[in-house]
Amino acid sequence: MSRNGPSGTGKLVLRALGAAALLCFISGALMAEDKAPGAFDWGYRLRLRQEYGANLTDFSNALADDNNYLRVRSQLWGSWAPDAHWKFYAMLNNEHRRWYKSNRGLENQPFEIHELIVENLYVEGKNLGGTPFGFVVGRQNLSYGEGFICWDGGPLDGSRTGYFNALLLTASFGKRRLDAHVISDPERDDYLPILNDQKQSMIEWGETGAGLYYTDESFEGRKLEAYYFYKNEKDEDDAYPESDIHTIGARASGKGFGRLTFAVEGALQAGGRGAQDRMGYGGYLYGRYALPIDRVPTAFGLGAFYLSGDDPGSTDTYEGWDPVYSRWPKWGDLYIYSLAKERGAGFWENFASLWFGLEVKPLARVMLEERIYPMWAPKPPPSGANTSIFGAGSYRGTLSLMKLSGTLNKYLSAYMLWEALLPGDYYAPGSNTAHFLRWEIMFKY
Repeated sequence: MSRNGPSGTGKLVLRALGAAALLCFISGALMAEDKAPGAFDWGYRLRLRQEYGANLTDFSNALADDNNYLRVRSQLWGSWAPDAHWKFYAMLNNEHRRWYKSNRGLENQPFEIHELIVENLYVEGKNLGGTPFGFVVGRQNLSYGEGFICWDGGPLDGSRTGYFNALLLTASFGKRRLDAHVISDPERDDYLPILNDQKQSMIEWGETGAGLYYTDESFEGRKLEAYYFYKNEKDEDDAYPESDIHTIGARASGKGFGRLTFAVEGALQAGGRGAQDRMGYGGYLYGRYALPIDRVPTAFGLGAFYLSGDDPGSTDTYEGWDPVYSRWPKWGDLYIYSLAKERGAGFWENFASLWFGLEVKPLARVMLEERIYPMWAPKPPPSGANTSIFGAGSYRGTLSLMKLSGTLNKYLSAYMLWEALLPGDYYAPGSNTAHFLRWEIMFKY
């Protein structure tokens, strides 16, 4: 068995099948365009981002650790729907970077294309035989609720991709739906061909899982959701302890009273982590109140979230929250890098916050957002943590986020983002402010 993936023969078979499926899809789509106008659809997306970060992991001005780079992501997709029940979908993806400043010498590298990958390749069947049942099989995107449990299948490539290799079974009954899924995500992309393979890591370990997700929208203006997720994390080199994680949770969202909307979600986790038993919990709640101002729509937000942490000295049970498939910047881009010094980049755990937000639309297509996150760590830093970075307190610091976004038309949008973290006593005395800035231009056709 190869590292977190199928055998060499299995890889060849899977790649051959993937290439054949892709060629069949393209050929069928082109024929469909001639035979049934409208059955074939395609599109292109180009995303330009420049990102700058300073002091994101060590909170020290004394070290030259700031990064500045340009990200260029291109996506070309096509879909073929021969009738109302069937769809074939594929997407090719490439993201490459130009480094202007790096603490790893990357600014000396040429501006290359990196990898050309198959981001999506799936077949979907709906209402098969006139029944409520359907399926999606292949490389696809899965997301539920606000992404608290499931959003990104490959966190280590950043926002380049978010796919899962999965089988999804669906049953829809009016405003009620039940999903069942099976997932297999290796550490690297072993299932489909890669052009100019750079051995990009997707996860630190191989992940397999299964789950159920129930959605009920039969309540006027409100939605109820309930779920169970199982995930196994296994590193073939045993660099990380094998984990079995069972997560059960629920979510409610929608109208409150008057101009208030809300969302609340909570989950419990059990299972094992190496030789330890596991017992964690996490959740969030928030409300958003829209002021009765028509000329300049304005809304305030107030919320909180809590993700349990582990204290090795207190019990033999591992009590830290596992984000399952949600190691993405749900509460800010800056801090996913800071978390790399604990469990890993984007590994939301041992975390609590009470946040405040403001949204203002000075123009119809312009939005200004501001959020302030006072943040705490319920438990001490991980054992063996770098004492030059971490302190003795529990206050992580104050994270502020400001975003200005605009939409020119259906093809073009843009935004500017600035985040800053003023470290608290969870970090070493004298820690300096961290900054993250980004501008983005998105073209969609």
